[in-house]
Amino acid sequence: MINKKLYWSLLRIFLPLFIIGSVFIYFTYNKPHTDFSKSRSEFTIESKDLISFYQINPENANAKYLDKILLLTGIVTETEENIIILDNGIVCSLDHSQVTNEKINLGSKISVKGRCIGYDDLLEEIRVDHSFIMKTPQP
Repeated sequence: MINKKLYWSLLRIFLPLFIIGSVFIYFTYNKPHTDFSKSRSEFTIESKDLISFYQINPENANAKYLDKILLLTGIVTETEENIIILDNGIVCSLDHSQVTNEKINLGSKISVKGRCIGYDDLLEEIRVDHSFIMKTPQP
């Protein structure tokens, strides 16, 4: 049988640790997601400049731009349901909350804000997710 003093000593030590750990896990698990639409862009860059920077030295470009919010300006070369491709080299996946009522014309210049998630060496494309169209296309 465990000594009563030892039992209460252990209980006084482990009960607060259990409560603190439970509170930490609860708040970590229920942390709100990042709202990329309200995030401030860390870099503003032309899409052609970003493409050339990644093609010259992908390691340096990743060190500078990876997982950062970028404001890209470029020419729309292709569109799909939730994807916009700028200057045949930057694939922007639109955020699920982004609703485009207007048709984006090929060849129009737009600005897109999103998070850079890396460079695909095989396809030679820069991937940007959580993208939002910042300026509407000009006719």
